[in-house]
Amino acid sequence: MDFKVLEIIHLWGDTREKYITKVIPSQGKIFVFCTIDLSVEAGRVCNFINLVVKRTWTFQVQRENELFTVVFFPETVTLTTLFN
Repeated sequence: MDFKVLEIIHLWGDTREKYITKVIPSQGKIFVFCTIDLSVEAGRVCNFINLVVKRTWTFQVQRENELFTVVFFPETVTLTTLFN
């Protein structure tokens, strides 16, 4: 995992401390636990990460009861892997 990515997500988490409860890196992904759906902001964070890191990162939102989890991970789909 790229530490720049983790740092960017931590900075985002710091600015949204009212809604983001914790940020946990695990198995090459970064899990962000929040109390509201931050999908729109997560998309902006990914765009910023892609500009800084020069490698495509994406995210997925999961919902359990009243909590949301935004999972950031590096995009690994390429034309080569897509057709293999």
